[in-house]
Amino acid sequence: MRTPALMLCVLLATACAVGEGAGAEPEEGGGTVLGVGAGPDPESTLLAEILAGHLVAEGFDAEVVAFPTAQGARRAIEEGRVDLRPAYTGEAWLQVLGRADPPSSAEASFSAVREHDEEHEGIVWLAPPFGDGVAEPPADATFAFVVSPALHESGVESVSQLATRLSEEPESVLCVDHDFATRNDGLPAVLSAYSVRSDQPVLAAAPQDAAAGVAAGDCVAGLTVATDGAAWSLGAWPLVDDLGVFPAFVVAPQVRAEVLDEHPRIRAALEPFVEGVTTRRLGGWNARILAGEPIGEVAADAADELRREAGRDTAG
Repeated sequence: MRTPALMLCVLLATACAVGEGAGAEPEEGGGTVLGVGAGPDPESTLLAEILAGHLVAEGFDAEVVAFPTAQGARRAIEEGRVDLRPAYTGEAWLQVLGRADPPSSAEASFSAVREHDEEHEGIVWLAPPFGDGVAEPPADATFAFVVSPALHESGVESVSQLATRLSEEPESVLCVDHDFATRNDGLPAVLSAYSVRSDQPVLAAAPQDAAAGVAAGDCVAGLTVATDGAAWSLGAWPLVDDLGVFPAFVVAPQVRAEVLDEHPRIRAALEPFVEGVTTRRLGGWNARILAGEPIGEVAADAADELRREAGRDTAG
């Protein structure tokens, strides 16, 4: 089963933004300044700031260039107005490949968009290691049902196990976006894939409110994204989508091929990011931003954490 593009638009605005981005051209005075494109949402800005921090730590000049839409940031790297950016494979699958069937496999999602961009756009995706679970790279900002810490500790770790709990307790409520819950290609299709009754009680909740519904006991599970800061701040745990219903949104840096050829050290500079960013870490950083910490401070701490883990000198 593959989740259609319309479902992605409901839950991930960054994947469906339209319009031109307008960012400043990177300057080239006294050495090249590498422009790092960022989309309009806090997570994209955070990731761009972390990338810039890694570059600066390795002696490059870098600046984050903000765009009002994700599509604008993508177009900027295609046109050479920025040199690199954090990107999501599911977003590229929809916007660039123009297909409404992003795969749930992180590796399959990455391979397809990487091959296309290198062959047709002169853009290189830096490949992360593909581990299992939220504590191993890569970070995957896919959709996820989140549950309370107590329910997770009781053994509910996958959506199939949640489905079993729902069959045992048919009065249990799910917190799900209203539009997604009422469309045949939305929640009904997900419930069908997991053999859950079609009339499962649902409480309308936007993705950013779903975790709060779980924490308040209003619902047994809420549908949001796996890197949702609200969920991680409340201790709500993302369940494993063991049947592969939801599409992968793997986080990885894109770099213009000509820039990488001219500055091959960029690849090594970004290794701590590529090999260290996980779903759990990104969710934790998002939680800090949601709590009011400045994105720049969170990004600096994140870059230092990743560099320490990689054995790099954070003082640089």
